[in-house]
Order: sequence, then C-alpha cells, then structure tokens
Amino acid sequence: MPSQAVRHRQGLSISSEHYLRTILDLREERGYARVVDIATRLGITKGSVSVALTHLEERGLVRHDAARFPVLTATGKRVALDVRGRFQIVLAFLTEVLGLPAEQATAEACRWEHVVSHDVADRILDFVRFTADPRGTRDLLGAFRNYRRTCDASGACPTCAAHGPVPLFCLESGSKKRKDADDVLPE
Repeated sequence: MPSQAVRHRQGLSISSEHYLRTILDLREERGYARVVDIATRLGITKGSVSVALTHLEERGLVRHDAARFPVLTATGKRVALDVRGRFQIVLAFLTEVLGLPAEQATAEACRWEHVVSHDVADRILDFVRFTADPRGTRDLLGAFRNYRRTCDASGACPTCAAHGPVPLFCLESGSKKRKDADDVLPE
C-alpha cells in the first residue's frame, strides 16, 4: 500500500481520497458507482463529482467502464483500501479502547484517516489487539475507561511536571470540568 509520502507526491487531497473510497464502497455495496450516487454519499453536486473524476482519471486512479460508471484502477483501489484501512484501525481504537460512542468515533476517524501515518496506524492496531488479549488487559482497559485525569494547582501533576502544563486540558482536582480558559490564558 502506498505510504503517506507517496500519496502526497501524487498530489492527492483529502477530498480525492474521499472520492476514491466512496467509489470503492459503492462498487462493493451495489456493483456500480454512478456520479449521482457519489454526489449523494458525499453531500456535494454532480458537477463537483464530474470535475473530480476528470482529475482522478488524469492521475490514473479512475477509469470509466462501458456504461460510463467510474471504476478504480489498480492504483486507485490501493489508495482507497489504504484510506479505508486506516479509518478502520482508528475507529477500532476510538471505540474499543477509548470507549467513544460510535457516532463520535466515526466522525473523528474520518478526519484521522487522512493524516495518520502507516507507522502510527500499525502501532494503534497493535495496541487495539493488545487490549483485546484475554491475558488480563480487559481489567486494565476497564480501569482506563473510568479514569479521568486531574491536575493539582501545586504542580504535583506528573504529566505537567514532565512536559509542562497544558492548561486547557488540565482538570481541576476532584472535578470532571476543565479549568476555565479565562483562568489560564493571559490577557
């Protein structure tokens, strides 16, 4: 699968990756991907899809079949599968490890799929599989899901002591509420 550097050298934008993945998904679901289906799935106009398909065809990522429906080339399919794979890894991490609700995790994974490197995705997948290992990690994962950090104003927070404070993310001691931005940001 192409690395992130290869995708950027090919000049692929996030929207190009969305088009490729949408074509892949539609063809797997229905056996075809029409311009109108792509537009509907992405929430854009058919004209925008047509323009994008022209650019993807010029890059050798898409061609058209006899019915004039877009079809991924071998390279286009590799990119689409790569994007979908990174999405699935991130989604598993966000839902299975962090315990985020499916809707929130899906929206977040859709953003991450375009920026997470293969090395990081590999390690995330390792961690997801590690946490699913029955040799005691379920207890650890359960404890993590109930854990919420707190920062002590005295500087006793080990994270803040080691890496410096992250005021907008530090939680007041004994509270689940973030410190007020007005309290931590200079005027």
